[in-house]
Amino acid sequence: MPRFAYQVRDNRGSCSKGVLKAPNADDAARQLRSDGGVILELQEQRPGAAPAGAPKSVGLFGPPPVKRDDIIFFANQLAIMVDTGVPLSDALDAIYQQTTSLGLRAVLEDVNEQVRGGMEFSRALARHPKSFEQLFVSMVRASEATGTLGKMLQRVAGYLEQQRQLRKRVKGAMAYPVMMLVFCIFIVVGMLIFILPRFEKIYAGKKAALPVPTQFLLSVSNGLINHWGLILGLLVAAIAGIIVAARTDKGKDWADAVRLNTPILGNMARKAALARSLRTLATMVASGVSVLEGLDITSEVAGSLRFARMWRGLIDELKQGSALADELYDCKLMPQSITQMVAAGERTGKLGTVLDRVATFCEEDLDITIRTVTSFIEPVMIMIMGVVVGGIAMALLLPVFSISKVMAGR
Repeated sequence: MPRFAYQVRDNRGSCSKGVLKAPNADDAARQLRSDGGVILELQEQRPGAAPAGAPKSVGLFGPPPVKRDDIIFFANQLAIMVDTGVPLSDALDAIYQQTTSLGLRAVLEDVNEQVRGGMEFSRALARHPKSFEQLFVSMVRASEATGTLGKMLQRVAGYLEQQRQLRKRVKGAMAYPVMMLVFCIFIVVGMLIFILPRFEKIYAGKKAALPVPTQFLLSVSNGLINHWGLILGLLVAAIAGIIVAARTDKGKDWADAVRLNTPILGNMARKAALARSLRTLATMVASGVSVLEGLDITSEVAGSLRFARMWRGLIDELKQGSALADELYDCKLMPQSITQMVAAGERTGKLGTVLDRVATFCEEDLDITIRTVTSFIEPVMIMIMGVVVGGIAMALLLPVFSISKVMAGR
């Protein structure tokens, strides 16, 4: 008769594992459920199977990185299977067979192997921090203690989807001005390199004194043409210096300060960091994770050093017995209206529900800000391009009037 290795969790949350004999997997699962346990792992023991923890060959350069979309797919599929009573190891194996992502397949192969070997699911996920962030692992760990893995995975998938949409909205708002700026630079450089030299030949045979704007543009054009190698080298060196400096602590802090205080765009950056932080904290608290652990994870995903320092600073104060809302009142980055709602949630014991509503409010406010910024940037960029290109054109045409006067004998 086949032997099945199992791992179950009883109503008190304690985990046990062992081996039982049964005609098939369904009978084995029925025996385990008859005792009121929740099946975490059930796998038939086969002779010659590879031992748990055996290394897998993933190619010369290792498996490709796992995309966020693949993680969302994994969380949704696993939630459905677990809720319908499919054993965890069987669900992992089924998803492994379905997915076409090589990176996710490599990760699931190891996770499933560790789970079959008796390791808790959260610990198996924690072995792959590049694929499963700390929030994912912490929420799964909380579900293991409460026996709500399916619902928790649905919550994780919803959170990841919201964060993906948030990033897409912010990137979409930034894409247009960046493209317009790059286009404007190409237009200006093209005019300086290819158009101005033609006018210089025309002006060279004339005795009329060129206006100062025209002389300046011609000097810039000559510099670009005659010293393009030096200019390109300096540009590359400057970009490399900025990249290296941005990786230092002071550089990161300076870049974060610029991003948050830039006119127009800084307001959007602050609201994006606030919405991301509050959505993360709300998800953690509503899932049963402690506020202290939630704050720690929130500080890691805030997307801003100043917001991260703010959340980490709250941890020390809360450990000393302070209330979350009392400390938020002293935080300049936190709007007072949000702090008041958090205080009401703490008083009524519904902090998770209040944080979820606050996060939704901040996300809606961010959407409005993105639409406003986008609608404002478009005409501003068109005006800037008009002024730059028009200014160059005027500087080229100014000498024409002087030359016309000279040729007319005036």
